[in-house]
Amino acid sequence: MSDVGEPRGADAPFAAFEDPRGFLARHGLRPKDSFGQNFLIAPPVAESIVRAVDPRPDECVIEVGTGPGTLAKMLAPRARRVLAIERDRDMVAALKADELAPNIEVLEMDAAQFDYRAHAENEPTAIVGNLPYQITGKLIRAFLTPPVRWRVAVVMVQKEVALRLAARPNDDDWGVLSVFTQAACTVERVCEASPRCFHPAPRVVSAVVALRPRVTPLAEETPLFQRVVHGLFAARRKTTLNGLTPVSPHGREGAKAALARAKLDGQRRPETLSIEELHALTEALREA
Repeated sequence: MSDVGEPRGADAPFAAFEDPRGFLARHGLRPKDSFGQNFLIAPPVAESIVRAVDPRPDECVIEVGTGPGTLAKMLAPRARRVLAIERDRDMVAALKADELAPNIEVLEMDAAQFDYRAHAENEPTAIVGNLPYQITGKLIRAFLTPPVRWRVAVVMVQKEVALRLAARPNDDDWGVLSVFTQAACTVERVCEASPRCFHPAPRVVSAVVALRPRVTPLAEETPLFQRVVHGLFAARRKTTLNGLTPVSPHGREGAKAALARAKLDGQRRPETLSIEELHALTEALREA
């Protein structure tokens, strides 16, 4: 393995897939339910993930919840460095005892507390990870702290979450997570992974999605935009007028005025509104 300072590029091969079960056996470890650990054991899925990341030789790849370091090891030959975040102290100790490539740095911490925006402002960055199901939304929101500076985030999530990330207005899955994610990023479905692709097997089907920041966001995620989106989707089956009224500083009359200014029908349901319409409504409310 070449040193960190040596050139890396798209022609460098990815490292071979290492079955996590071998790593666990070598270090006398078992998956921990308390950490939501389900380790990917399917080489084709892992290869789809690293191809979607497509790391660059000037780039730091941040792996969220690296576990046995399977993806970190595969990505290391093409990236300038890999920052592997892991909060399981036993797993961190095992990784540090293993023979890792010199450009892989293991960081023991809660990935939800990491400042992805600040890191991406300091060096070119990509993100990858098999996100624990119980904190998937929290982690995605941490990635999307505006302004988004990283190049791509390729993440494994529960299939239902992937559907919400990629949903469109009028879909049953269209909601707060869809709006905030798609306002900042495009969403591409990469592949699915059945329970048998993991050790131990979860009770859900998983999916990999690639998030890529838009050059120009569809909406600026201001505090008012957040309040409008949360308020409307909390009342998604009501009319937009009724959902907007509690958010409006001037109550129902203010909501009516904002809807008129944004040229929106207040009898529509919030689940039919596009990001652009939600942005226009927020701006109208702000001007009011």
